[in-house]
Amino acid sequence: MTEIKHFEDITIPRRLWLTSCIVASGAMISGLQAEALADALVEQDPSPEPKPDAITAEMIRAASWIARVPLTNEHCEQLSKELSNKLAAITLLRTKPIDENTPMAAVFTPWFFASQTPEENLEWSAAKPEPNASSNRLDPESVKLPEKQDLESVAFWSVRELAVGLRKGLFTSRQLTEMYLERLKRYDPQLHCVVTLNPDSLKQADAMDAELKRGKDRGPLHGIPWGAKDIIAIPGMPTTWGAIDYQSRERGPQATVANKMDRAGAVLLGKLSVGTLAWGDQWFRDLTRNPWNPEQGSSGSSAGSASAVVAGLCGFALGSETLGSIVSPCRVCSVTGLRPSFGRVSRFGCMTLGWSMDKIGPITRTVDDCGLVFQQLLGMDGLDPTVVERPFTWSHSPIDVTKLRIGVPKRLRGSEKDAAEAFEAAGATMVELEFEAEPRMGVLVDAIAIEAGAMHSQLFASVKSDDQVGKWGPTFREASFCSAMDYVDSMRVRVDLIRATEARLRSVDVLIGDGDLARMNLTGHPSLVVAFGNDEARAKPKTVVLTSRYFSEGSLLGVGAWLQSTLPAIPNMPELTKV
Repeated sequence: MTEIKHFEDITIPRRLWLTSCIVASGAMISGLQAEALADALVEQDPSPEPKPDAITAEMIRAASWIARVPLTNEHCEQLSKELSNKLAAITLLRTKPIDENTPMAAVFTPWFFASQTPEENLEWSAAKPEPNASSNRLDPESVKLPEKQDLESVAFWSVRELAVGLRKGLFTSRQLTEMYLERLKRYDPQLHCVVTLNPDSLKQADAMDAELKRGKDRGPLHGIPWGAKDIIAIPGMPTTWGAIDYQSRERGPQATVANKMDRAGAVLLGKLSVGTLAWGDQWFRDLTRNPWNPEQGSSGSSAGSASAVVAGLCGFALGSETLGSIVSPCRVCSVTGLRPSFGRVSRFGCMTLGWSMDKIGPITRTVDDCGLVFQQLLGMDGLDPTVVERPFTWSHSPIDVTKLRIGVPKRLRGSEKDAAEAFEAAGATMVELEFEAEPRMGVLVDAIAIEAGAMHSQLFASVKSDDQVGKWGPTFREASFCSAMDYVDSMRVRVDLIRATEARLRSVDVLIGDGDLARMNLTGHPSLVVAFGNDEARAKPKTVVLTSRYFSEGSLLGVGAWLQSTLPAIPNMPELTKV
């Protein structure tokens, strides 16, 4: 007989141990009744947590529903010996800290599975980014600036307008930074979008002004103040992830996207709010508000980024999306945002929610702003293994709408119908496009719960109340019971979903709508939220989501810019923050 080893330093929660014992005893009670009885026993006997010598056959029998195969008594006995021998290693795996920037060894590369042939994969892998000089170059004479009444009247200018104003000497980067900092302080008591202001912002602005005076121009973001979603690590400032337990925690090294903004000359104003652990718009200090309707939350989890941009509190911001965290707040706050193709932008130094689903992208006032910021985020850094080099072709020149094929779903929402009518009236070819339903979608979306549960397991194990992890408590508990075999199989099913989705999207230039938010985040396809037109009932602009095939951000930006220029966003600033 194999000897059962004993590990005195291993513990499981007393409540869980009691529940397992009660269920294993064969008592004719439900699981909920067993939990209630266990709670009562814990209250009566607050002794230290038990330290079991082994995983017993009874414990395995009580949890046998998790297995894919029926377990006999003999099987349970055998498993008890094997798992008891493995218990120390499992406990060490669950308790020994893993650096938060450590990725999974399995790398998600959806573009690989979307290709039609092996030759296309080789072409995509070998492709190198091309300089996009036409969109990166600023031509001050071609940009007509709005009327400047005073410094604060430029708060809602686009990034390109701010860049030209800097070079024409209408203001300095320091003056812009001071103006935006003052607005952040003035309106944050109403919007609750600021977590931490950057103590070095004015110093950075002075440095950018000095470089321009010397003739050194880093490009269109040089001297432009911006805000970072508070999952982006920046040494010297807390990176809280929206969680009360992390409200003072500084993290490093600096995130790649923050490094890229530094190299582009952008001036960091501060960290903007994120829903706790990137879910929702409620964070440890307050609920972030929608500037168009301060009684309403701004949605999440890029809550502060969307709120601050639409309120004119920064030139632009960076957000992130795992399952709607750019698209949703941009819709609610009627602002423009780009969720890039998975693998376009490095996530290194940013909080992980799902290794196979996280994306970083810009949130801006205009589509043109999105393009100017996005092109600065591209490129491999050797730190995020999912990043792939791909050309980015984007022109600031107007597109020929008559050459476009626009995908439209059978059911169009109000703003989607308005966008479709505009494209059709301009001569675009409209193509009905629907995706086949995927009945296993609910299991596929479990990837978020499983990956997030693994990433934040140490925090969850230490909390005393679910409030410390926002909305995640039930999800983390559920994820603990998901089978590794089911997770692997769901990742294989995602290959079929990727291939089917890419094949349909290749039949059009862009699709009106998000094509199902869960689907597109699971496959990693890009979407652009465009603020346009006038929603008179809500006294704010309308929005529409445009979606396209992998690495087609240039097409999305061109089509979105046409729509935004044809039907400009009206009103252009919320009542709350009108100058």
